[in-house]
Amino acid sequence: MQKWSVGVRPKEYETKTVEDVYNTVEEVDTKEYEDPDYFYDELGRVRRTEKRMAKKVPMMATPPPIPPPMTPTHIAIHNPKNSTSKRWKIACVSATVTLLSVFILATILSFFFFVSSSNSFQKESYGLPRPSMESSLLSKRSDMEITPNHLLTLLITKRKICILEAASGDEEKSRDSFSVDHIESARLIFHSNMSHAGVPVHPLQFQRFARSQGIDNDCHVIVYDRGQMIWSAYTVWIFKLFGHQKVSLLSGGYLGWKTHQARSSQYKTEQGDATGKPRQGDFLASWNDSVIITYDDVLLNTEIDNFDVVDAQTKDEFLGTAQGALYGHIKGARNIPVDAVYDWAVGQWKAPDHLKGVFNNNALSLRKPVIIYCSTSLRSSMIWWALTRSGYNGKIYFGGWPEWVVRAPDGLKMIGTPIES
Repeated sequence: MQKWSVGVRPKEYETKTVEDVYNTVEEVDTKEYEDPDYFYDELGRVRRTEKRMAKKVPMMATPPPIPPPMTPTHIAIHNPKNSTSKRWKIACVSATVTLLSVFILATILSFFFFVSSSNSFQKESYGLPRPSMESSLLSKRSDMEITPNHLLTLLITKRKICILEAASGDEEKSRDSFSVDHIESARLIFHSNMSHAGVPVHPLQFQRFARSQGIDNDCHVIVYDRGQMIWSAYTVWIFKLFGHQKVSLLSGGYLGWKTHQARSSQYKTEQGDATGKPRQGDFLASWNDSVIITYDDVLLNTEIDNFDVVDAQTKDEFLGTAQGALYGHIKGARNIPVDAVYDWAVGQWKAPDHLKGVFNNNALSLRKPVIIYCSTSLRSSMIWWALTRSGYNGKIYFGGWPEWVVRAPDGLKMIGTPIES
C-alpha cells in the first residue's frame, strides 16, 4: 500500500468501473479489515459506484425562456371632461342638500312662530267682552229652540220635519189630551220609550222606536209638551244623546201654538190619534258621550276638577233639609234649581240676560264644561238645555244623587239633617 507523505504526490491510477467510468482515486490494495463483500463482491462495487455518483455536483438546469413582451390592450387617455362632470355633479348634490336643509329649518321656525302667535291670539281672545263670545256661541246653537212662526213656515213650505209631543208622567192623561187636540201631524212619545227608572234605554231600542215613528237621520225633529217643558227638554236631550243632529224645542209648547192659533187659522191643530201608520224611518242611533257622564267620571272629577258641578234639585233637597228621603249634594256642587231658569207662571224660559246672571253668580265659566245632576235626570235636562242654549258645554250625570249617595265615599257626600215639620 502506498504511503502518503508531505511533498510527495501520489500516483494516479485509472480504474475502470463496471459502468466504464474512470476514477482517479487511488485504489487501496491493503485492506484495513477483512471484508470480502467490500473488496470482492460485485454488489459492493455497485454501491461504491452509486455513492460516487451521488457525490458528483449536479449540472445546472436550463433557465426558463424569457417571456414575450406584453402587448397593451387599453390606452389610458386623460379626458378633462370627465373630471368637470364629476365636479358639476358634486356641486349639484351639495346645493340640493343645502336647499333642503334651509327648507326644513324654515319649516320648523314657521311652526314655532305659528304656535306662539296662536297662543297669543288665544290669550287676547280671552280678554274680549263676554257678550261677543257668547253671541258667537249662541249663533251655533240657534237650532236649540224654534218659534211657532218658524214652525208654521216649515209646515207651509213642506220641509222635512217630524213633530213630537212629549207625554207627561201620567201616560193615560197624556193620551187623552192628545186625542182631544194636538198640533197638526204631531205624534205622541212617552217617557217610557226613552228611559227606564231614570236610565236611558239601549240605543238599538230607541232606534227601533224612532224608526217606527217615521224619523230619518236628515229630518228636523221638533218637540213640544203641554206646558211643563220638563218632558220636552228631556226628549231633546235623549235625541241628542242618541246622535240625532237636528233637534229643536218649540218655544211656548202647545200653549204657545194655541195662542198663535187664536190670531191666525194657519196654526192648525187636529183631533184624534195620529192619522195613519207612519212609514219606516232610517234613523241610525249612536252614543253621543258629549252630553252624558258616568259615576266614574264624576268621582275622578273630585280629584282633577276638570268640570264645574251643578245640582238641579230644590234648595231644601240640596241642603238635605227636605222630608221623605236622604237628601244632600255632591261635595263642591253649586245649586241651580229649575225655578232659576224657567218661569212656571207663564210657561216660558227666563230672559237670556237673567240666565247669564244666574250662571255668573254661580261662577260657571264658558271655557269649563259643566256636570248637571238631580234625582231622575228630568230637572237636569232643563238646566242642561238652558246652559247649552247660553253657550255652555253641559253633561248630565244620569245616575244622579241616588247613585252617588250609595256608591260615593262618605267624604264626598254632603248630607243634611231634615227639618222636622
